[in-house]
Amino acid sequence: MEIKLKKQPQKYLASVDAKTRKKLYRALEQLSRLEGNIVRLAGYQSRYRYKIDHYRITFDWVKGEIIITVIEINTRSNIKY
Repeated sequence: MEIKLKKQPQKYLASVDAKTRKKLYRALEQLSRLEGNIVRLAGYQSRYRYKIDHYRITFDWVKGEIIITVIEINTRSNIKY
């Protein structure tokens, strides 16, 4: 599947250190295969949360489509659902 990053995820990835950036890019690679700790968010039709250590990635995906749109990447304490 194809991953599209909105503005906030792009800025967040640019702001973190190289080790964290590498970890998050590996997480996005897993996300493109829909592997890992993924849960649909209550109250949303097509919004999901992917958990990697203390980071959270929120994204939109409609079943059957080949594009995943990453809405936000942040730490657990700073993420907004």
